[in-house]
Amino acid sequence: MTTRATIRDVADRAGVSVATVSRVMNEKGDVSDETREKVRAAATALGYLSASTARALVAQRTRLVAVVVGDNSGHRDLSMMFFSKVIGAISRRLTHSHYEPLLLVDDESDVTPGEAILDHQFDAAIVIGVDDDDPLIDSLAARRVPLVGIDVRCGGPHAAFVGSDHADGVRLALGHLYALGHRRIAHIAGAANTVSGRERLAAFQTEADRLGLDVPGDYVRAADFSSASGYAEACAVLALATPPTAIVVASDLMALATLQAIRDFGLTPGSDVSVVGFDDLEPASLAHPPLTTIRQDRGALGTLAATRAIEMIEHPEAPSRGAVVPVELVVRASSSAPTREQRS
Repeated sequence: MTTRATIRDVADRAGVSVATVSRVMNEKGDVSDETREKVRAAATALGYLSASTARALVAQRTRLVAVVVGDNSGHRDLSMMFFSKVIGAISRRLTHSHYEPLLLVDDESDVTPGEAILDHQFDAAIVIGVDDDDPLIDSLAARRVPLVGIDVRCGGPHAAFVGSDHADGVRLALGHLYALGHRRIAHIAGAANTVSGRERLAAFQTEADRLGLDVPGDYVRAADFSSASGYAEACAVLALATPPTAIVVASDLMALATLQAIRDFGLTPGSDVSVVGFDDLEPASLAHPPLTTIRQDRGALGTLAATRAIEMIEHPEAPSRGAVVPVELVVRASSSAPTREQRS
């Protein structure tokens, strides 16, 4: 008759204490990677399963969290500059709690959107750079796994939102330009089917009203976060009979293109026309002139998103909690006071 292995057997085989085996089996911290592997190897060799491990198997846990990356912020290579820091923070937070990130790309070239993503098994999903109306959101929600959207509104009882304070960012940008003396201020908006695009546009309109600014309809330009759209809309607003003296742009990618458009009109960005972006991508500080922008805390966004996913996996009955991350204004040379002639 075979005797079932006990936790003491695992401890003896691994050469550690019973308490250490318990910590490993219950995914607790304070155990070195080497010791953790020894305990797991001993448990596997003896056919031992702790109660928590057995429960995880019954629940079909994978300890994988899908990180689904779309491309609604412009050119994929450049938008990944923003996403990379967020994804890095997600990975570190998941690993700290013994989960593994499963990086997946929402590729619009798929015949069936999201089909390849839905082939995978995972305990939760974090989506970033995905449009609010992407059918993938509904497909993920239908699987009833916890779903965290970074600047994506995901419906359902198992969903949470994590995003930056877009409205405050635009208030900071407009307040900065207003304090410098600008009164003719335009806005190049982001994609209307994204949280960030909508909220930044709404905040611009609300804050402009509060400041008493006269904003003609053709001062508000609809773009889609790509550099091409930013350049085109910057050219359109600069070609007006009475062009703006400053432009608030809904992303750094479009703002960098706006700097080029100003130069192509024979003007000097930062002197003839001030520009404020949004994101604080790495190229912002290297631009000519360096770009004034709104900095998002990308590390905090990723850490909070992963934390919310873990909370919903491990406490499914608890209400999901969202989070809004503060932003800050970073002043560089692309914004300055208007000339006396511009004020008139």
